[in-house]
Amino acid sequence: MNSEYVHMLKAVWTICWKDVKLYYAKGPIVVTGVLFPIFLWAAFYAGKGLELREGLASLITLTLLFTASSVTPIIAPWETRQRTLEMLLSRPITIKLMLIGDILASTIFGIIFIIPPITIGIALNITPANPILTITTILLTAVGLSSLGILFSALPTDTPADVILLTSSVKLPLMFVSGILIPITQLPSWILPITMLSPITYPTDLLRGQYLGSTFLPPYLSLAVTAIFTLVFTVLALKLHEKTIFKRLERR
Repeated sequence: MNSEYVHMLKAVWTICWKDVKLYYAKGPIVVTGVLFPIFLWAAFYAGKGLELREGLASLITLTLLFTASSVTPIIAPWETRQRTLEMLLSRPITIKLMLIGDILASTIFGIIFIIPPITIGIALNITPANPILTITTILLTAVGLSSLGILFSALPTDTPADVILLTSSVKLPLMFVSGILIPITQLPSWILPITMLSPITYPTDLLRGQYLGSTFLPPYLSLAVTAIFTLVFTVLALKLHEKTIFKRLERR
């Protein structure tokens, strides 16, 4: 039994490391996944002359949104096109373990790039009220967004552009209705029902409360909803890929 778990862990880490070397350690990924959210955040917050404390939570969420879900949508279609997917499927590894490895790599990538703003905040004496709650929220959000990217990639295609179009059509609207750039209290009342359906709303509001002291929703409600969204995205991603992965190979 122990050897079986060791094999599973090795398989997941091998997939994770493969993703890091092939996809994440690339200049364009750093530019689109890291610099874009920083510049966007600066345009909204620094451009208004607001202090770092007022926008740090938004910067963390925005960075996670664009890093943790930047590569996972294109891994499956790209490997289908490069004919490496069959090679992976022929290895002693299940589809679920392969996808968990992808999620792990994306989660690590997202967390790495939120360390600098958090560190800068600590250096400037800007710290969250509850560090454990903050870390838990960040981890859940990173995993959830990574799983969301995997969910998008369940589309049975070998064309990355198809998945990127779908991803952008979802991520960009979420960015504007989830209280990331504009606080929920400043959003029009008619958009609030849509805001409450967004999975990004809850970690954003919770993190904002950790740095500013006030939230729109109860913090532990936001944490619970974030955990539920993360679980749902992960389960759906694993289930859908099991159903579509062979259709992807047939349509290539």
